Order: sequence, then C-alpha cells, then structure tokens
Amino acid sequence: MICSLNEIEALARKAARGAGMSWGLAEEAGKAVRWLSDHGFPGPDLLAELLRRNDGKPYSDLAPRQLDGVWRARRGPLCPIVAGALICDRADELGQGATLRLGEIAVPLLLAPFAYEAARTAGMTVALEWQGVSLVLGGAAPRLAGDETALVVADAGSVALFPADDRATASVRTSAGRQVSAETMRALEGFATRTYAPATEASRAGAGAGREGD
Repeated sequence: MICSLNEIEALARKAARGAGMSWGLAEEAGKAVRWLSDHGFPGPDLLAELLRRNDGKPYSDLAPRQLDGVWRARRGPLCPIVAGALICDRADELGQGATLRLGEIAVPLLLAPFAYEAARTAGMTVALEWQGVSLVLGGAAPRLAGDETALVVADAGSVALFPADDRATASVRTSAGRQVSAETMRALEGFATRTYAPATEASRAGAGAGREGD
C-alpha cells in the first residue's frame, strides 16, 4: 500500500502513543518516520519493529544516561526516539567538534532524522556510524559510506555521531519510502487502537440514536 507522508506521520504518531510513549515523544516519532519515508527509507517498518521490541517496557528504563562518556539505557538497548531528543539537545556540542557516543541501541536508523536536525541546527555535516555503515547528514539527502545492509539492523552495539566530511559518500535510497506492507500496517494500527477510549454503557446506548424530532 502506498500512503501519503501525512498518513504515515499520523499513523506513526498514534501508534507510538498507543505503545506507551508520551505525547511529546509520539510527535517526535511521527516526524522521524515521515522524514525517513520521505528519503526512501522504510520508516513505518522500523517503527513497527521498535514498538514490538519495547512493548510493555517503561520508557524510564530506555532513556539515556551517561556512563564513562557513553550514553546508555538503564536496562537493555536505548530507544532511538528518546536518544534522538538527546542528540538534538546537543547540537551545539557537535558544532564545537565533539563526538557523541551511544551504547547499545535498538533500530539505529531511527536516529537519522534527529542527527539531520542537529546538523542543520549546528550548520554543519555530521556522520552517524554503526556496524560498518556511515550515514552522512546535513545536505539535501543522506549519503552513505560502508555496508548498506547494516542500515536496517534491529540492534547496534554502539553508535557514534561526529562532524564529517561528505566528499567520499554517495546518495542512497533503500526502498520506496511510502510503501507500507499489510503486515506493518496491521502492527501499527494495532498499537494505534490502544489510544481509543473504551466503549461505555452510555456511549453504546447513545450510538446512532438521535433525539426525538431531530
């Protein structure tokens, strides 16, 4: 199924909220998935994978905290949406030449929209690197160096974000970004339905019934 970017963003936002993210994080998730889809990456698939992995886990356990210069989750892999907010908050540090290091993280490609925004804020080009692949961000389109198959891994042992020179990279599009499979659509809609208010006796009694004389 081919969806519009607006449809993708709205569904991603609602699914993220249904999966337990705060409204603020759900908004960020929707924007991130839209950005990925707009640049040819399988944003909805990546979010569905993340939400399945994190289902039932408290987000306080998935948020980053710094230990020995590396940002890690309290338990298990970092959530890339929560870590993405950290990246945006540290755009000034990147602008000053710093390297931001993250420990184990789920679905690392979901960090790319946040790294791109940080690059724009700092007025520079950055590289986001894990498992032998590097995405260079800051221009009109993402550019790739290294192993393209590592882009969509479900887990990365570590990720580095640092100022970069993009001369040796090539542009990349991994898929038709607005193409959403039936399986992914069902998964995201399943999370989204959790945001719906449960029916009550009063709402059921009033459904479809008009007042006399209407």
